[in-house]
Amino acid sequence: GEWVIMQMLYWDNYERIDGRWYFRRRLPCYWYATDINKPPIGDMKMRWPGREPYNGAYHELWPSWNEFWRNPPQSDEPEVAAPAPLEAFLQTMRRSTDTPKIRIR
Repeated sequence: GEWVIMQMLYWDNYERIDGRWYFRRRLPCYWYATDINKPPIGDMKMRWPGREPYNGAYHELWPSWNEFWRNPPQSDEPEVAAPAPLEAFLQTMRRSTDTPKIRIR
């Protein structure tokens, strides 16, 4: 067998009912899943044994990622964006886009 490692995050929505918080929706956003001895380089980083590789939805959740890589820094020093306002971090990173369609294994 293969030892598969995975990197992901959950995109959660919550709802408060009668003073208690509940999950309204939880979307798993996958970055990669691959054999521990095969680094997730290149496209199609979801690489489960016995299945065709596919893209996870991690980058779709963050349009800022695509913006950065369309115009990467040209020097050895990374260019860092100005900090997002404290109460608008996710909106800044998401660029107010809709939640992506996520393929669940």
